[in-house]
Amino acid sequence: MADTDTSPQLAELIVRIAMRLRQDMTTSFTRAFAEVDLGGLTPHQARMVGFIEANEAGGLTQRDLAEATGTRAATISSLLTGLERDGWVERRPDPHDARRKTVHVTDKARRVVKSFESAIWATSSVDLSAFTAGEQTQLVELLTRLDRQLAG
Repeated sequence: MADTDTSPQLAELIVRIAMRLRQDMTTSFTRAFAEVDLGGLTPHQARMVGFIEANEAGGLTQRDLAEATGTRAATISSLLTGLERDGWVERRPDPHDARRKTVHVTDKARRVVKSFESAIWATSSVDLSAFTAGEQTQLVELLTRLDRQLAG
């Protein structure tokens, strides 16, 4: 029996699921931002601060932010300047390359991120009732492996 490449089918399925989850998350974000005090951040700024908080451990740069969000570098620079001025983020020299600066959230930002993340997860849910507990555990393990592989 010949092996069949299921990669295209799997990729299409993952994209379809991701699109559905994104729709659900957009609704959850809207609800959460209406319920949570963002400390003066706009929803757009809050999402950016949340993205930075989630990815800063990997040495996130301004260029990385522009590429990940599909935003022009000048727009990211302007956004970060305002966030830095208001005490939400800071740019630090990269310990491995002094020519680069990495972007990090402040403790103030981390508290707000945790608050709106809690509100988002409280209003968002994925119905996994079609799976047994064992299947759910297996699904988490498989998706975690895939995520790690895709992250490099």
